[in-house]
Amino acid sequence: MRVDELDAQEASDEQLLAIHRIEAACLPELVPGEPSRPAGEAIAYYRHPPATAARHHWVAGDAGVASVYIDSPSAVFLDLLVAPEHRRRGVGSALLETVCTFARARGLQTLIGQHATPGGAAFAARFGGVDGQRNVRGLLGLRSAELAAPEPPAGWRLETWLGRVPDEYVESYARAREALGDAPTEAGVRYAAPSVERVRAMEESLRRRDRELRVTAALDDRDEVGAFTDLRVSRGSTLGFTDDTGTVAAHRGIGLATAVKLESLRRLRADRPEVTVVTTTNAEENAAMRHVNARLGFVAAATLTSTVVSL
Repeated sequence: MRVDELDAQEASDEQLLAIHRIEAACLPELVPGEPSRPAGEAIAYYRHPPATAARHHWVAGDAGVASVYIDSPSAVFLDLLVAPEHRRRGVGSALLETVCTFARARGLQTLIGQHATPGGAAFAARFGGVDGQRNVRGLLGLRSAELAAPEPPAGWRLETWLGRVPDEYVESYARAREALGDAPTEAGVRYAAPSVERVRAMEESLRRRDRELRVTAALDDRDEVGAFTDLRVSRGSTLGFTDDTGTVAAHRGIGLATAVKLESLRRLRADRPEVTVVTTTNAEENAAMRHVNARLGFVAAATLTSTVVSL
């Protein structure tokens, strides 16, 4: 089985479309009901990762693809997909062995992937994958959702920033993102620390992908960010993607997360009537955020189980 590394920044559109076709073929069994992202959006995603992280791809013809995203040495994430008609022929094994060789040569110690089907679970176990955190993928039908006007607590106001966090708020926003460190993660995983540099790198990556960043934040009377939600949508796409939502520990339990999410979703619906579905993913044990999402109308569509392969 031939496996080739693919430089997404130098690859042709047709080579990247081959990855997209495999991705689209696998999505219905991974997250039933979630629309596949458009081809142009997928090409831009592969081609323009943030400058503060690294992404690598390998392809086995039109049969399978493996992608590794390195956020930090202890946060190395693997996506491995094999087209349904090419399974049980050694494609997945060849891809994973190639990725493991690459990771060991760079001194990486673990790979973190996810599975959502019995076949995926069996494949991970065969290569020593140890299952851990379960993540619930939720979908919201945006057009029919009942989204009440947000009511932030006294002393708080809501603002939405499109494309770029204003300079006067970006340091506070970067600090607020540290709240994500409290969210459940796999044991031993340490993400790179939030910073203004990482915020700006993420914004630039999205700009190059023609993908709109929509950050809604709750600010107090000192202009400090107490909570935020980060929603993304590509031009012309029917799918909105919730990247992160967080509340600073000192301000939890007063309704800020609900307020920012309501404001974000209402504004998205008004600004982008073509968007029909919004996604979100939360650790199964993150009861507080899952409760917020359920109240907003998100419905669980799939459970993705993280699995860790030690190298």
